[in-house]
Amino acid sequence: MPAAQTVIILAHKRLIKPMAGLMKKRAATFEGYRLLSTTETGQELEEATGLEVSSVFSTRKGGEMQLCGLICSNTIRAVYFLRDPLNTDPAEPEIAPFYRACDLNNVPLATNLVAAAAITVWLGRKDEERGKYG
Repeated sequence: MPAAQTVIILAHKRLIKPMAGLMKKRAATFEGYRLLSTTETGQELEEATGLEVSSVFSTRKGGEMQLCGLICSNTIRAVYFLRDPLNTDPAEPEIAPFYRACDLNNVPLATNLVAAAAITVWLGRKDEERGKYG
């Protein structure tokens, strides 16, 4: 797949279902990208959506650090990191490195469902502009 055709998708436990719902609703957009996540989130999203989600290491083994490194390599089109600001669990990935990596590399980052929906529309428009669906 060409550069910048990968989308990272992470979600804290409580937000995996809403993210999966968005992915199912806009499956045509997500099918056009390589989807990448940590093992735990990737497996849950793949099962819930039927979309193929490739995985890096689990969060416990530093998967979120692998993903941040990819953001810095100009291969990532967008990042979805739906976080739960009310329930912090030390086992869930930290968002701070993603803020920095995305800001430094001009990669859009969604941290809530409304921003995720907006970025998904943007991704769909970019595909249409390239003639991907028409």
